[in-house]
Amino acid sequence: MATVTLPKFPASEKKSNPWISSLLSLMAYILVATIFINDIKIALILVFILLIHEAGHYLAMRYFRYHETGIFFIPLLGAFVSGSKRIISQQESAIIILAGPLPGILLGLSLSMLTKTLSLEPTVGATLDWSAMALILLNGLNLLPLYPLDGGQLLNRVFLDEESTLGRVFVFFSALLIAALALLIQFYALLLFPLLLLWRSQKDRSLKKIEAKLKEAGINTDIDYEDLPDEDYWKIRTLLIENHPRFASVDSATDSYDEKEASIQIMIVSLLDRRLMMDLSLPKKLMIATLWMAALFLTVLFGFLSWRGN
Repeated sequence: MATVTLPKFPASEKKSNPWISSLLSLMAYILVATIFINDIKIALILVFILLIHEAGHYLAMRYFRYHETGIFFIPLLGAFVSGSKRIISQQESAIIILAGPLPGILLGLSLSMLTKTLSLEPTVGATLDWSAMALILLNGLNLLPLYPLDGGQLLNRVFLDEESTLGRVFVFFSALLIAALALLIQFYALLLFPLLLLWRSQKDRSLKKIEAKLKEAGINTDIDYEDLPDEDYWKIRTLLIENHPRFASVDSATDSYDEKEASIQIMIVSLLDRRLMMDLSLPKKLMIATLWMAALFLTVLFGFLSWRGN
């Protein structure tokens, strides 16, 4: 009797709604911020600055048609925008990364000039002046070349080639520097970043081994899931069962779906190549580097002048 082979497991038609998680994480962030800062006004200003920053990333990702985008807040640490796209462009990535800090810096500079030209009630003026300083400094510091800050992501994605050995070494040393900083200033919540980076590095190494086996088997992974042949789905599934501890207990039969089939399908989608289009010429890279350095210079200059003014 011939063995029945089912079609590949269908991709979920029900798209996740990230906004529920986004709203819950925002509420948690505001709650923790008000507890630790003890000033609801400052806490709300910081949340506003964070929203402006992440909204820039979010809108740029939506413009470039990323899927399932959402903003997620991490109490005490910050926020990030998530989204997925199989073919990624260096130029798009640079715009998405810079769309977070640059609007905040420009808004802060505009607000700072406004407070100096208008006659405002002292309390209002002080609040706006403090908000301007926070907008510039927080967004500017985010441009430091340290992963996973925006500056570190820009350096790794555009100038180092994140898949290269140099890119991986840069991420590793960023994790060490952040860990050292967390211990130095005794702000241990920062240790979450190096731990996540090391976890992701270990996960990437495991996936790289499976990707190598897929290439040895001659399976084309430069393809969208919708176009993946059923036969290749089951071949990849078998390799996952043989090489990934999470699926070691899965039945390798092709005549029925396992209870973990949805997780297997998601993992297979993640194994399909996410190509980085190297579409930035040297002049464009120089332009991006100039813009990046100018924003950092403005931040340092503003911080120095503010310090001198006090």
